[in-house]
Order: sequence, then structure tokens, then C-alpha cells
Amino acid sequence: MNDEAEISETVLDGVRIVRVTGEFDSDGADGAARCFAVPASGSARATVVDLAEVTFADSSLLHTLLTARLRHGEAGVPFVLAAVSPPVLRLLELTDTARVFTRAADLAAALKLTRP
Repeated sequence: MNDEAEISETVLDGVRIVRVTGEFDSDGADGAARCFAVPASGSARATVVDLAEVTFADSSLLHTLLTARLRHGEAGVPFVLAAVSPPVLRLLELTDTARVFTRAADLAAALKLTRP
């Protein structure tokens, strides 16, 4: 892979936003798992994962997203995928998992979905 995945994290209006960019394979899975974890109590009311700039994704990203979705659901914390890039959308569609995620067209729409 040429364009190594980068993951950044911010909190905006009580929502943790995790941005993933570049090519995501097993090398980025551990870092992503930490970033996608359920927020500590009181630190954020939801997690939004911005996937707009992911240029490659394999099953390691899928596994990480599915695990995060499950953990957030168990904790009652919203988990939203924003601006899903074509490579990620293709992965979700090929594996018939697109339907299990809450998705939004862009970050603004995702933030609206997390409002109390």
C-alpha cells in the first residue's frame, strides 16, 4: 500500500468524530479499534466515523467497524458512518453489511443524526 491510513480524532458539540484517510488494511486495524471504541462515560454522546477519504479498504476495516457498531449498540451510544467513500461502500455492499450501519451522506448530516 502506498497511501498509509491515517486516523484523527476530534470532539465537536459532544460528538467524537474519527476521520480515516488513505488505504486501510490490517496495519491500521489496531489504531482504528482504539479510536472506534465506545467513548468513556461523559466524554462524548456519540461517535461519527468520517470515511470520505478512504481510498482502499479490506476486511480488517469491515471487522473493526462491525465490532465498534456492536459495542456502541451495547452501550446505547450512537455510531454513525459519514461520507462513506466508494471503496468502503463497495466493501459494505459486497458483504451485505451496508444495511446494518447508520449512514449519512456527509458530516453535517451525521451530526444531525446524533442530536439528542
